[in-house]
Amino acid sequence: MPSKHRAPLLNGQMILVVDDQAQVRSLIRQTLESRGAVILEAASSSEALAVVRGLPGAFALAIVDFLMPGLSGLDLAAQLGRDVPGLQILYMSSAIESIAMESLLRRSPERVLLKPFTLEELIERVVLLLGRAEERG
Repeated sequence: MPSKHRAPLLNGQMILVVDDQAQVRSLIRQTLESRGAVILEAASSSEALAVVRGLPGAFALAIVDFLMPGLSGLDLAAQLGRDVPGLQILYMSSAIESIAMESLLRRSPERVLLKPFTLEELIERVVLLLGRAEERG
């Protein structure tokens, strides 16, 4: 009998993980791949844009660090949204120091994952956002 705590499978959904910390990217990749997702990683905004532009329409979700060197997570998400209409974005942040983050938390708390987060929280949020993508699709 399957455990009631087992997360639903992500059925080959392609997800981009963008964070300048390799350990964070690796943990997210391992967790979501174990649930059936296909993960590509990017260490910077410019790398993320190159990956998405190299695989147009392939991604259902991008998990983006809010505070990164160079282009911010918010600016990256705006550019990704222009390149991939309908792309779901999940922001990660270790701080709520900016007005933009506070505003995002008020408007769309389901799109923000505060570090440190549990792997269960990550999976639940990803499944939620991918479900929304399917409803729009």
